[in-house]
Amino acid sequence: MTRNSASPLRPTSVPHPPLSLAALGFLEVDPPTLVSIAAEAGFSSVSMRMRPAVAGGLHYPLEVGSLLALRTRERIRDTGVGILQIELITLDRTTDIGACRSLLEAGAALGAERLTATGDDPDPAVVAGKLGELAALALEYRMTVDLEFMPFRRLATLEGALAAIAAAGRDNVVVMVDALHLVRSGGRAADVAAADPHRLGVFQLCDGPLIGPAPDLLAAEAREARLLPGRGGFPLGALLDAMPARAILAAEVPLAASFPGLSPRERARMIHAATVGFLAEHRRVVESAPADR
Repeated sequence: MTRNSASPLRPTSVPHPPLSLAALGFLEVDPPTLVSIAAEAGFSSVSMRMRPAVAGGLHYPLEVGSLLALRTRERIRDTGVGILQIELITLDRTTDIGACRSLLEAGAALGAERLTATGDDPDPAVVAGKLGELAALALEYRMTVDLEFMPFRRLATLEGALAAIAAAGRDNVVVMVDALHLVRSGGRAADVAAADPHRLGVFQLCDGPLIGPAPDLLAAEAREARLLPGRGGFPLGALLDAMPARAILAAEVPLAASFPGLSPRERARMIHAATVGFLAEHRRVVESAPADR
């Protein structure tokens, strides 16, 4: 049974791994404010939307030396909240990888060590070739490329993302597993567990009903209608167990459409409390399970 009402959520005292807050769901606030919101809620890092995910989409370029970049750097210094990822580069035959250098320079100046990319070309070889070029450029800035598959893009599945990485032939590329995208693309925890653990990086936590919307509504669901971890029907515990122990955990739960009366700060606190609560409950279940004989 899913629940989508605002109920009190109390932080748990059980230790939890560092959590990152995804920019999606907070694009209405500028980067310095996002860093402050994340710090107040208890997150250790954020992602930064520095290129639009869709044409005309909100983003913050944060060019080196710009006032906004300087303010963001100061807020990072003052709060200790870092930038986990800069996003988003879409790989298709029109993508000019050389033109992405300024993005990586800006991200590196803010301390980012990861870059998010996705594929949206009908030819998998094109995506793999562009991915290889991007990874080579990212290596100059000591960055890892997190390749994200999405069921509403051409690079739609975990299998496709792993194949693109293998074809690209670069060591600094891994798959970012978003729980929603995995479930909606037909993926299972067993598929994640079967993958080379060295090819898996960030795990994005969210929840949702097991039965998804029509295919033409998948993008809208991803951007506006996710549920808090533990509030839906996704096998989040099994997915978490299938990821490598070193996987980085991030919460991507845009809530503005579901809770229009809440401020960004209130939404961030709700996301953190729910995510920490889910992780604590999962840990309790795992620790109380009988050992295999």
